[in-house]
Amino acid sequence: MQRRVFLAGIGLVGGLTLAGCASTPQQQEQNEQSLVDAATHTVGVMKADSGAKGASLLTKAKAVMIFPDLIKGGVAVGGTRGQGVMLVRGPTTWSYPAFYETSSISLGLQIGAEESSVVMFVMSQRALDSLMKTSNFSFKAGGGLSIIDMNAAAQEQLTGADVVTWSKSKGAYGGLTMSGSDVSQRLDRDNTYYGKAVNAEQIAQGAVSNKQADALRAALGG
Repeated sequence: MQRRVFLAGIGLVGGLTLAGCASTPQQQEQNEQSLVDAATHTVGVMKADSGAKGASLLTKAKAVMIFPDLIKGGVAVGGTRGQGVMLVRGPTTWSYPAFYETSSISLGLQIGAEESSVVMFVMSQRALDSLMKTSNFSFKAGGGLSIIDMNAAAQEQLTGADVVTWSKSKGAYGGLTMSGSDVSQRLDRDNTYYGKAVNAEQIAQGAVSNKQADALRAALGG
Protein backbone atom coordinates (compact mmCIF):
# COMPACT_ATOMS: atom_id res chain seq x y z
CA MET A 1 0.00 0.00 0.00
CA GLN A 2 2.79 2.43 0.90
CA ARG A 3 4.49 1.72 -2.39
CA ARG A 4 1.26 2.48 -4.30
CA VAL A 5 0.89 5.78 -2.43
CA PHE A 6 4.47 6.73 -3.18
CA LEU A 7 4.11 5.97 -6.86
CA ALA A 8 0.88 7.94 -7.00
CA GLY A 9 2.59 10.94 -5.48
CA ILE A 10 5.51 10.77 -7.85
CA GLY A 11 3.15 10.35 -10.79
CA LEU A 12 1.52 13.67 -9.96
CA VAL A 13 4.82 15.45 -10.34
CA GLY A 14 5.17 14.37 -13.93
CA GLY A 15 8.37 13.74 -15.80
CA LEU A 16 10.45 12.85 -12.75
CA THR A 17 12.00 9.69 -14.10
CA LEU A 18 14.80 9.83 -16.59
CA ALA A 19 13.53 9.75 -20.13
CA GLY A 20 14.69 7.04 -22.46
CA CYS A 21 15.71 4.12 -20.29
CA ALA A 22 17.01 2.46 -23.45
CA SER A 23 19.39 5.33 -24.22
CA THR A 24 22.85 4.55 -25.53
CA PRO A 25 25.96 5.05 -23.32
CA GLN A 26 26.75 8.18 -25.36
CA GLN A 27 23.28 9.64 -24.71
CA GLN A 28 23.48 8.77 -21.00
CA GLU A 29 26.85 10.53 -20.71
CA GLN A 30 25.27 13.64 -22.27
CA ASN A 31 22.58 13.48 -19.60
CA GLU A 32 25.23 13.46 -16.89
CA GLN A 33 27.06 16.37 -18.49
CA SER A 34 23.83 18.34 -18.76
CA LEU A 35 23.35 17.85 -15.03
CA VAL A 36 26.90 19.02 -14.32
CA ASP A 37 26.36 22.10 -16.52
CA ALA A 38 23.07 22.86 -14.75
CA ALA A 39 24.83 22.54 -11.40
CA THR A 40 27.44 25.06 -12.57
CA HIS A 41 24.67 27.53 -13.43
CA THR A 42 22.99 26.91 -10.07
CA VAL A 43 26.19 27.73 -8.19
CA GLY A 44 26.37 31.06 -10.02
CA VAL A 45 22.77 31.87 -9.13
CA MET A 46 23.35 30.87 -5.51
CA LYS A 47 26.44 33.05 -5.17
CA ALA A 48 24.66 36.07 -6.64
CA ASP A 49 21.54 35.48 -4.54
CA SER A 50 23.11 34.67 -1.17
CA GLY A 51 25.91 37.25 -1.11
CA ALA A 52 28.16 37.18 1.95
CA LYS A 53 26.32 34.22 3.52
CA GLY A 54 27.03 31.93 0.59
CA ALA A 55 30.61 33.15 0.18
CA SER A 56 31.35 32.49 3.85
CA LEU A 57 29.82 29.02 3.76
CA LEU A 58 31.77 28.05 0.63
CA THR A 59 35.06 28.83 2.36
CA LYS A 60 34.16 26.57 5.31
CA ALA A 61 32.12 23.76 3.77
CA LYS A 62 33.55 20.26 3.67
CA ALA A 63 31.37 19.44 0.69
CA VAL A 64 28.58 20.88 -1.43
CA MET A 65 25.57 19.05 -2.87
CA ILE A 66 23.80 20.73 -5.79
CA PHE A 67 20.34 19.80 -7.07
CA PRO A 68 19.63 22.10 -10.04
CA ASP A 69 16.05 20.99 -10.68
CA LEU A 70 14.26 19.63 -7.65
CA ILE A 71 10.62 19.14 -8.55
CA LYS A 72 7.83 19.06 -6.00
CA GLY A 73 4.16 18.60 -6.74
CA GLY A 74 0.94 16.92 -5.87
CA VAL A 75 -2.60 17.20 -4.59
CA ALA A 76 -3.19 15.51 -1.20
CA VAL A 77 0.02 13.50 -1.73
CA GLY A 78 3.19 15.43 -2.43
CA GLY A 79 6.47 14.10 -3.71
CA THR A 80 9.90 15.58 -4.31
CA ARG A 81 12.58 14.18 -6.55
CA GLY A 82 15.74 15.48 -8.15
CA GLN A 83 19.14 14.56 -9.52
CA GLY A 84 22.29 16.24 -8.28
CA VAL A 85 25.99 16.10 -7.62
CA MET A 86 28.30 16.35 -4.62
CA LEU A 87 31.79 17.83 -4.63
CA VAL A 88 34.13 17.47 -1.65
CA ARG A 89 36.73 20.04 -0.62
CA GLY A 90 40.30 18.78 -0.96
CA PRO A 91 43.56 20.27 0.30
CA THR A 92 43.82 22.71 -2.62
CA THR A 93 40.68 22.39 -4.73
CA TRP A 94 37.28 20.72 -5.04
CA SER A 95 36.87 17.10 -6.07
CA TYR A 96 35.16 16.01 -9.24
CA PRO A 97 31.40 15.47 -8.86
CA ALA A 98 29.75 12.31 -7.54
CA PHE A 99 26.16 11.80 -8.65
CA TYR A 100 23.24 11.65 -6.22
CA GLU A 101 19.45 11.49 -6.21
CA THR A 102 17.09 12.86 -3.59
CA SER A 103 13.48 11.89 -3.00
CA SER A 104 10.83 12.29 -0.33
CA ILE A 105 7.14 11.76 0.16
CA SER A 106 4.77 13.79 2.32
CA LEU A 107 1.07 13.61 3.08
CA GLY A 108 -1.18 16.63 3.39
CA LEU A 109 -3.17 19.16 1.42
CA GLN A 110 -0.84 20.46 -1.26
CA ILE A 111 -1.88 22.13 -4.49
CA GLY A 112 0.32 23.12 -7.40
CA ALA A 113 3.80 22.22 -8.49
CA GLU A 114 7.12 23.77 -7.64
CA GLU A 115 10.58 23.65 -9.10
CA SER A 116 13.52 24.51 -6.89
CA SER A 117 17.26 24.76 -7.21
CA VAL A 118 18.92 23.58 -4.01
CA VAL A 119 22.48 23.83 -2.71
CA MET A 120 23.38 21.96 0.47
CA PHE A 121 26.51 23.07 2.31
CA VAL A 122 27.88 20.07 4.23
CA MET A 123 29.60 21.71 7.19
CA SER A 124 30.54 18.84 9.53
CA GLN A 125 32.62 15.71 9.07
CA ARG A 126 29.87 13.48 10.45
CA ALA A 127 27.44 14.80 7.85
CA LEU A 128 29.97 14.22 5.09
CA ASP A 129 30.70 10.70 6.31
CA SER A 130 26.98 9.93 6.37
CA LEU A 131 26.58 11.00 2.76
CA MET A 132 29.70 9.28 1.43
CA LYS A 133 29.86 6.02 3.34
CA THR A 134 26.24 4.89 2.85
CA SER A 135 24.44 4.26 -0.43
CA ASN A 136 21.17 5.71 0.89
CA PHE A 137 21.02 8.32 3.66
CA SER A 138 17.81 9.60 5.23
CA PHE A 139 17.90 13.07 6.76
CA LYS A 140 14.77 12.17 8.69
CA ALA A 141 16.70 9.53 10.61
CA GLY A 142 20.05 11.20 10.18
CA GLY A 143 21.54 10.71 13.61
CA GLY A 144 20.55 14.11 14.90
CA LEU A 145 22.12 16.18 12.13
CA SER A 146 21.16 19.83 12.40
CA ILE A 147 19.85 21.35 9.16
CA ILE A 148 19.38 25.10 8.79
CA ASP A 149 17.69 27.00 5.97
CA MET A 150 20.03 29.79 4.93
CA ASN A 151 17.18 31.81 3.42
CA ALA A 152 15.46 32.11 6.80
CA ALA A 153 18.48 32.35 9.12
CA ALA A 154 20.71 35.20 10.20
CA GLN A 155 24.45 34.87 9.64
CA GLU A 156 25.16 34.05 13.29
CA GLN A 157 22.57 31.25 13.28
CA LEU A 158 24.51 29.30 10.67
CA THR A 159 27.42 28.54 12.99
CA GLY A 160 27.48 24.96 14.24
CA ALA A 161 25.01 23.52 11.74
CA ASP A 162 25.81 20.16 10.15
CA VAL A 163 24.08 21.13 6.91
CA VAL A 164 22.96 24.52 5.60
CA THR A 165 20.54 24.63 2.67
CA TRP A 166 19.95 27.35 0.10
CA SER A 167 17.01 27.13 -2.28
CA LYS A 168 15.41 29.25 -4.96
CA SER A 169 11.91 28.24 -5.92
CA LYS A 170 9.11 29.14 -8.27
CA GLY A 171 5.54 27.89 -8.19
CA ALA A 172 2.72 27.44 -5.75
CA TYR A 173 4.56 26.32 -2.63
CA GLY A 174 5.95 28.72 -0.07
CA GLY A 175 9.12 26.86 0.80
CA LEU A 176 11.13 23.67 0.67
CA THR A 177 12.83 21.56 3.32
CA MET A 178 15.30 18.72 2.97
CA SER A 179 14.78 17.41 6.51
CA GLY A 180 12.57 14.51 5.38
CA SER A 181 14.51 13.60 2.26
CA ASP A 182 16.43 10.48 1.31
CA VAL A 183 19.69 11.03 -0.55
CA SER A 184 21.12 8.14 -2.57
CA GLN A 185 24.35 7.64 -4.45
CA ARG A 186 23.87 7.09 -8.18
CA LEU A 187 26.71 4.68 -8.88
CA ASP A 188 25.38 4.03 -12.38
CA ARG A 189 25.82 7.70 -13.24
CA ASP A 190 29.29 7.79 -11.66
CA ASN A 191 30.30 4.77 -13.70
CA THR A 192 29.00 6.29 -16.93
CA TYR A 193 30.55 9.72 -16.39
CA TYR A 194 34.00 8.39 -15.48
CA GLY A 195 34.02 5.23 -17.57
CA LYS A 196 34.74 2.91 -14.65
CA ALA A 197 33.18 1.60 -11.44
CA VAL A 198 33.70 4.19 -8.68
CA ASN A 199 31.80 5.49 -5.67
CA ALA A 200 31.55 8.88 -3.99
CA GLU A 201 34.41 8.23 -1.58
CA GLN A 202 36.76 7.19 -4.37
CA ILE A 203 35.80 10.24 -6.44
CA ALA A 204 36.47 12.50 -3.45
CA GLN A 205 39.89 10.91 -3.06
CA GLY A 206 40.81 11.76 -6.65
CA ALA A 207 40.59 8.28 -8.16
CA VAL A 208 39.00 9.65 -11.37
CA SER A 209 38.62 12.91 -13.26
CA ASN A 210 36.61 14.39 -16.10
CA LYS A 211 37.76 17.74 -17.43
CA GLN A 212 34.21 18.57 -18.49
CA ALA A 213 33.46 19.20 -14.80
CA ASP A 214 36.29 21.72 -14.37
CA ALA A 215 33.93 24.67 -14.86
CA LEU A 216 31.80 23.47 -11.94
CA ARG A 217 34.84 23.07 -9.71
CA ALA A 218 36.04 26.55 -10.68
CA ALA A 219 32.61 28.04 -9.96
CA LEU A 220 32.88 26.86 -6.35
CA GLY A 221 36.17 28.70 -5.97
CA GLY A 222 39.17 27.92 -3.77
